[in-house]
Amino acid sequence: MSFQISNLYELAPELSMTLLALVVLAVDLFVKRRVITVAVSLIGLLVPLGFVLAQQFSGQYEHPKTIFFGMFIVDHYALFFDIIFLIIAAVMILASYSYIHKYVRSEGEFYALLLFSVTGMMFMASTNELITIYISLELTSIPLYVMAGLLRTDEHSAEAAVKYVLLGAMSSAILLYGFALLYGLTGTTDLGSIAVSIGKGVQDGNVMLLLAGGLVLAGFGFKISAVPFHMWAPDIYQGAPTPATAFFSVGSKAAGFAALIRVFMNGGLWQENLHAMVLIMSVVAVATMLLGNLVAAVQSNVKRMMAYSSIAQAGYILVGFIASFVSRSGSGNSAVLFFILVYVLTNLGAFSGIIALAHATGGERIEDFRGLAKRAPALSAGTALCLLSLAGIPPMAGFVSKVFIFTAAWSAGLGWLVIIALLASVVSLVYYGRIVKAMYFEAPLKEERLSTPLGLSSSITLTTAALIVLTFAASIILAATNPAAISLLTALK
Repeated sequence: MSFQISNLYELAPELSMTLLALVVLAVDLFVKRRVITVAVSLIGLLVPLGFVLAQQFSGQYEHPKTIFFGMFIVDHYALFFDIIFLIIAAVMILASYSYIHKYVRSEGEFYALLLFSVTGMMFMASTNELITIYISLELTSIPLYVMAGLLRTDEHSAEAAVKYVLLGAMSSAILLYGFALLYGLTGTTDLGSIAVSIGKGVQDGNVMLLLAGGLVLAGFGFKISAVPFHMWAPDIYQGAPTPATAFFSVGSKAAGFAALIRVFMNGGLWQENLHAMVLIMSVVAVATMLLGNLVAAVQSNVKRMMAYSSIAQAGYILVGFIASFVSRSGSGNSAVLFFILVYVLTNLGAFSGIIALAHATGGERIEDFRGLAKRAPALSAGTALCLLSLAGIPPMAGFVSKVFIFTAAWSAGLGWLVIIALLASVVSLVYYGRIVKAMYFEAPLKEERLSTPLGLSSSITLTTAALIVLTFAASIILAATNPAAISLLTALK
């Protein structure tokens, strides 16, 4: 538990990410060629990735290892999310290259903010103590607030930034109230000690424990944009720079779920008031799926539509989360982790197509996608595949990930929740299908071909290729998530 110099190796991925962000700021200050800044950002990601892979395959973390007086935990769960966050960073750097140069004055600041936020996300997946979880959350969130307002001459971007700050501060306060109640009830901020205290029945029958769990769920609900804490997403997605919107849709959500699952599983909040917590989460999941899909179906702005789409996707993840609570086995957690991986890759691919269109035409409405298949065939094919995967069309990876989650929920006796999720998924075919129909079955607005910048072409190619691999190797990837899922249960023993 005590600090040792050798423990710095466990922090190497996060420390190297922090150093990379500082180097990017310095390079942008002294070297005025933007391609150098982007190259340093992208190549520099190999260093934290190398540390993560070395830890992943070293065999030292078969059992969770806690360091720094129990505040930091290294296990397969944290390393799994570290890989996801690094993938997000790499794809976003590629996809944003041309857009940021065209619309945003502060190019170096954008990449540095992105890297600092990713550092906070990596800490969120690895922290094992309430105070450090909150600090990690703020390190993740503050750069996002700035990124939302980087279009300095656009009043919608400024409005998005202000709304994000105000609502983010409110969600942080709610989360802190929940943490304070947990500390008051258990006398500790360590998740393992909280689980032990709850497991011994010290708080049996105490309604304040249920209230604490509800406040924690509400605080993280803002980050994952679950109903009724979703109100920030549509306006902020629409007003922020499109690359920032893409980053919000995957990074903030993945980090929010990483911390939420860690707190509830390692903190043992499911041990007391299980039925009440399952009921509360089920209501949130149903409302999230239904509202997200129904409102997305009537949107005309693509970024706003994707905001409600991301809300709906959070509802599906919550279904798997609830299943893991009820079954108390690794199958639900494995399905959730696989779903998050698929969602991250497909959403990044879909947003790469949206960014490419915005870069070429400045359009963000569904009608702007008309005839895109004739003007940019490769771009349209990649975007369409990602959209179909998000809709859950078989045999795409998105369909397989939903099958895994719904199977885990059905096995846990949550058949009614699965039926609602299936009905909600049917609605998603409407709005994803509208974009595909506009691209392939409607006349183009103009006849000239659209050129896709190298960075965007690379991001779409990589995400589409990864999507195809996940489609045909789904069982292998799901098996690879088992160590991460089991490590959560191991931490409770």
